[in-house]
Amino acid sequence: MVETVFGQSYSATSRLAGARAAAIVARYRLPTESRRDLEQEALLELWRKRHAYDPRRASWRTFSEGVVANRMRSLMRTVHSKRSGQFRDESLDAAVGLMAPDSRADLCADVSRVLSGVSPFDRKVAIDLIGYSAVETSRRLGVSRATVYRAIDRLRDAFAKAGLSPRGRKHDSKA
Repeated sequence: MVETVFGQSYSATSRLAGARAAAIVARYRLPTESRRDLEQEALLELWRKRHAYDPRRASWRTFSEGVVANRMRSLMRTVHSKRSGQFRDESLDAAVGLMAPDSRADLCADVSRVLSGVSPFDRKVAIDLIGYSAVETSRRLGVSRATVYRAIDRLRDAFAKAGLSPRGRKHDSKA
């Protein structure tokens, strides 16, 4: 039944996703072909979450608009954090592959070194945050958002102690 409703509302949902994607492309000055990628990512998220739809809680339109809006917000955070084009199913290696080969090796070594020194839970949070928001990570791990945010603070401290800035570049140690 949900597949039928999904098919019937596809054009309206697709227009909504397209409009939101166009706004992101304009705001962040992304290449125009990124609009279609963002739109498809939002529609794919709706397809993934279609089984969570409960007609007793909301109409399909309300549900689909909420899923699309939430995914677009997540994608905006990704774009804003300078990881544009790196969506949920792509690995860190794909994102790192865009850098020069020597930078990639240095970054992988630095990240591996820092993550080896944190707790298994903090490491799991860090890995989940590559493709998911903090809220999605808290849901996936079954912990409160506050717990995830505390882990993020510990991760930031670990990276800072290792001499890495928030942008992933080493701090100058000229003091």
